[in-house]
Amino acid sequence: ADEALHSGHDRRGSAREITALRVGKIMSGRKEELCLIRNISQNGLMAHVRSEYGVGDALIIELRSDVRVSAETIWVKGRNIGVRFESAIDVADILAGPATVEGQVPRPPRVEVIGHARVGGGGFVALATLKDISQGGVKLELEHPLEINSEVVVTIADLDAFKGVVRWYRNGQTGISFLKPIPFDTLTQWLYRH
Repeated sequence: ADEALHSGHDRRGSAREITALRVGKIMSGRKEELCLIRNISQNGLMAHVRSEYGVGDALIIELRSDVRVSAETIWVKGRNIGVRFESAIDVADILAGPATVEGQVPRPPRVEVIGHARVGGGGFVALATLKDISQGGVKLELEHPLEINSEVVVTIADLDAFKGVVRWYRNGQTGISFLKPIPFDTLTQWLYRH
C-alpha cells in the first residue's frame, strides 16, 4: 500500500507494506461489502473488491469488528483499489489479531443483508429473517428462542446449508457462528448477487 500510495516516490520515511490476505469490510455511502486486503501499511492498503469505486471516494474500512478507519480511494485498477487512511494505524496491532474485551472476541466483518433462512436442529425447523452475515456466522430474526450452545443447521436461500452453534438469543434475534467458515469467494459472489 505504501508503494501504491507513493507510486515511485521515496518510501524511506514510512513503514514498509505487509502482504496480508485477510477479509475486511468497506463502507461507502449506503453500500457495504467485504473485500480481500492484499497488503497493508500504516498509511493505507490495497484491496480486491467487487463493486465500482472512483478515485476520491470517501470510505470507512473495517479491519476488524473493533477497528474502523476513515479512508479515501486514491487509485483503481480493475477490481483492485488503493486506499489512503485518514490517519496512520498500528499495523502490527491490527495483524496481531483481536483482543478480547469483557470475554468477547471481535468477530469477522459482517455485512447487513435482508433475506430468508431456515434453522433446524434437534427435531425442529424454523423460518428466519437474515439480518447480517460474515464468513463466520449470521444474525437471524426468529420468533422462537434457540438454546444457547446448541448445534443447528442454517440454510440460506441461494447459498447453502451451514452447521453452526447458537451463541446468543435476545429480543427475537439470535447469533450463530458457523463450524466451518464460508469461503470468501462464495460469500462475496452471493453478496454481490443480492
